[in-house]
This record gives sequence, C-alpha cells and structure tokens, in this order.
Amino acid sequence: MLFQELGKLKRASIMTSIIWMAVGVLMIICPEQYITSLVEVLGYGLLIFAVVMALDFISSKRVLMNYIYLTGAMIIGLLGTVVLVDENVVRGIGLIFGLLLLVDGGTSMLITRLYVKRSQRKGWQSMVVLSALLILFGLIVLVNPWKDRIMTLFDIIGCMLLFSSVVSIIRLIYIWPIKGEQEG
Repeated sequence: MLFQELGKLKRASIMTSIIWMAVGVLMIICPEQYITSLVEVLGYGLLIFAVVMALDFISSKRVLMNYIYLTGAMIIGLLGTVVLVDENVVRGIGLIFGLLLLVDGGTSMLITRLYVKRSQRKGWQSMVVLSALLILFGLIVLVNPWKDRIMTLFDIIGCMLLFSSVVSIIRLIYIWPIKGEQEG
C-alpha cells in the first residue's frame, strides 16, 4: 500500500514539476503587452480545473477525501473568479501564486517528514530547509512589495515557480528509490 501511494506521489510530483517549469518560464519570457491575456488564460484555466474536479467528485464515491477535493475545487474556482473579476490584476496574481507556493511548501514539508525521513537518506534535513524557503517565498509573494511593477512581479513569480519545480525534483530524488522496496 505504501509503495502504491509513493508511485502516485512520484507521478504527481513529476507532472507538478513540469507544469511549474512551463508556467515559470512563460511568466519570465512573457512581454508586457501580453500580460493581460496571460492573466485571463490563468483565470479560465483555474475555473476549468475547478469544474473538472467538481465533475470528478460527482462521479466518485462519497468518502471524506473526495469531499476535501471538492472543497479544494471550490477554492480554486473562487480564485479563478477573483483573477477574472478583480480590476487589480497584480493583487489577483500575487494571491494565486502566493497561495500555490504556500500549499506546495506545506505539502513538501509534510512529504519530507513522512517519506523522505523514512527513506533513510543522508541530508534529508536540507529538504526541510527547501520546503521552508518555499513557504517563505509564498508569503513574500502574498505581501507583494512590487505593487506597481507588474513585470517585476511576473519575473519574480516565474523564478519562484522554477525554484519550486527544482525542490519538487530534489524531493523526488530523495524519495525514490526507497531502500525497502528493492528487498521485497
């Protein structure tokens, strides 16, 4: 059972890293005149993702975890609506990516404590530091000291998303392969 969950975690971590890298690079290279279009795509993407998660809930069993996913879908849908409706784009983008970095950092911290520590690798404490940095970067983006400079905000968020993908890859390297898996 543990190895099945770790297999799911591995796939999710790889896909998350690829998505973070793509979005980070896109935000860094995006010219200023296309920022509004990119923000609208982000808002519609969040709404579509929320609808897909809600439809997945409708077709699933009614267990606690699926209700938690439905709650997450509602929050994602609300954030997508905020991005589309809010006139101040900077506040919406900072909110979305700040929260995403906080969630990613918290998840990374939890995974580090549950799996990386258990994998008996040396230096697992470095993952705790990297996870704490993700949480710190999420808080920095939420505070948003770049209120007037949207290009600077986009570049910084892009760099932080690239850092997040690197942390995710390092986390995957620490977890995989697990020493006990090769014995059985």
